[in-house]
Amino acid sequence: MSVLIILSKIVFLAGFLSLLWARSRTLLAYFQQEEYDATRFPDAILSVRLYDIRASLAVLASLLLIGTWAPVAGIVLAAALMALIAWREGSYRFKKPLAMTERARRILWLARVIAAVAALSVLWSPWWMLAVIQLLPLALVLANLVLAPMQQKINQGFIDEASAKLARMQPVTIGITGSFGKTTVKHILAELLEVSGPVFYSRGSINTVLGLTRHIRQRLQFSHRYFIAEMGAYGIGSIQRLCDFAHPDYGIITAVGHAHAERFGSLENTAKAKSELAAHVCAHGKGVVVTEAVATLEPFAKLREAHPGKFTVVGESDSADVQIIEGVLVGAFWRITLRFNAQDGQPELTFDLPLLGAHNIMNAALAVALVALVDPQAVARLPLATPEVSQIPHRLQKKAALAGPLILDDAYNSNETGFGNAVSVLRSVADEQGGKAVLVTPGVAELGDQHSVVHERLGKLSGAECDVVVIVNPYRIPTFQRAAEGQRAEIVTKATLKEAQAYVQGLDLSSSDVVLYENDLPDVLEEKRLL
Repeated sequence: MSVLIILSKIVFLAGFLSLLWARSRTLLAYFQQEEYDATRFPDAILSVRLYDIRASLAVLASLLLIGTWAPVAGIVLAAALMALIAWREGSYRFKKPLAMTERARRILWLARVIAAVAALSVLWSPWWMLAVIQLLPLALVLANLVLAPMQQKINQGFIDEASAKLARMQPVTIGITGSFGKTTVKHILAELLEVSGPVFYSRGSINTVLGLTRHIRQRLQFSHRYFIAEMGAYGIGSIQRLCDFAHPDYGIITAVGHAHAERFGSLENTAKAKSELAAHVCAHGKGVVVTEAVATLEPFAKLREAHPGKFTVVGESDSADVQIIEGVLVGAFWRITLRFNAQDGQPELTFDLPLLGAHNIMNAALAVALVALVDPQAVARLPLATPEVSQIPHRLQKKAALAGPLILDDAYNSNETGFGNAVSVLRSVADEQGGKAVLVTPGVAELGDQHSVVHERLGKLSGAECDVVVIVNPYRIPTFQRAAEGQRAEIVTKATLKEAQAYVQGLDLSSSDVVLYENDLPDVLEEKRLL
């Protein structure tokens, strides 16, 4: 083999390593969005097209078309093309950027080492590049698997530290779970409970043991009287693990629905998972607050029968423990009246709430009912606090601009009920302002076998209520598009949120118009890449 051929292969290796360097970071971003789940990541590889196309075609063309009569030139050209692809790929911007945590950094570097060792095969033959580049996702999975025992030890150390801190400080702990509404209820409750004492809670949608652990270690203080823990369910036993960690004295179950049906398989399994909080509180705590709809479901009905004094049921019927008498829109506020049927001496409570959406009447009622359990004396002071409740970020959050339309940011919505309420708010606000109602949405995720039928209902509603519907990534929700077409709304389809935003910005919209961004899926669910 000539020196020139050897040098050209070394150049090829350098170009290939630059591609592996950039590509491993790209793939890690998607692996992280799949929560480092090796069982879900292969589906993402196929659905998002995380297999290489451009570099493989570039190498094939270079080696076949040029390499046949000028091997050195073909190899060098292939190396240059791979380096160019790597450079361009490094400038890609994700909607949900890669969080370079210590865990992510360890996985990335070990995967790069594994890939670099495999890449040495191209010194024998450049054609090995085609196999190595396609197997790069497996390097990430393998790195994560190798590092798992160490990661578990590190995680357990953090969890033990947070558990010890909770045991020392002993705040009154409130767990909140539900198929939807839990983050909103958490934020409302946190602000209302401040009338009773300092409250500690995790910002945003932090709802796992590790997420809560980080917040507890960094932010929990002895001065905090209350700790509100949002509890997410990723399967049967998830809530129980959170309860074993946080030991809630009280609980709220906001709803049981089809959101995240892919995780549980059925509504019955979802109810069973959510009931783990109620079961823990009934056995070890003081009281749990549920809606009337939740109270009728089998696992909750059995718990209520066994522990009647531990349940507070919120609803509109006379049999509800906390009854919603009225919820009317007065200007920019909901005026809500509650009656405490199960608490002697507690007078009716009327208060104002500055949050959009009729679903927030129930959310606020659940929060008030919990305050009444924890500190009955604080209930009378709640009307002073409720008008100041902050907008919850990305949950029907109003974003007014000096020029242009009013933006309603409901990017974190992920359920049919909230979607329908948001569209109703969009229509009513647009009518009130005398403008157009523009909806931008990719639909809802994790609906399981309800995906098509739910999106058909939402499409019909959206087409009837809106003036313009911009569907993001329509191939995901064909029943939504078909149901929306042929009604009052103009239907526009865009591949990504970025393209949809550019389209909306190009419309001739005034300050009287309203644009609702309803849900925002992560990159792994929204797009198809061309790697």
